[in-house]
Amino acid sequence: MKNFARFPLAISLGLLLLLTSIPAGAVNLRPGDPAPEFSLPDIDGNAVTLSGLRDKTVVLVFWSTWCSRCSEEMTFLRDTFGGRDDLVVLLINQDSERMVQKERIVEMRDRLSLPFPIIVDSGLVLWDRFGINALPTSIVIGKDGLTIYAESNFYWASPEKLLAAIPKR
Repeated sequence: MKNFARFPLAISLGLLLLLTSIPAGAVNLRPGDPAPEFSLPDIDGNAVTLSGLRDKTVVLVFWSTWCSRCSEEMTFLRDTFGGRDDLVVLLINQDSERMVQKERIVEMRDRLSLPFPIIVDSGLVLWDRFGINALPTSIVIGKDGLTIYAESNFYWASPEKLLAAIPKR
């Protein structure tokens, strides 16, 4: 009977070891993975199709109006890449589940002087398609449609990592 009492403990420990050996991440894409296709309008009514941007490097930024780190990252991107024509930054807003009014998103765009298209991810379709689990999350996609970089949060080392992932002009 003693051996049977140890069986649940052994299974629990085995599962714990298995789960801790799987790398944690806030995005399911890894470098080299093809980026999922999408075609959605931005908040100004312009159609945005990922495959239509194949001649440029694309930076997707999943963000929300309530996220202070998101604002920090978008300001960094504006100041660093706002004038590049070989690069497209797409801001994917995640406020759709909170029913944030479009005007609030536009006000934030104007306040931060963001020159990038903003897509509202209604129903969190892109959130699911790209496997996002945290905000902000940045994904760099190469001209070939393959993922170069994917990382959640914006912290002290993130600017350098983004700069390293984005090809120089």
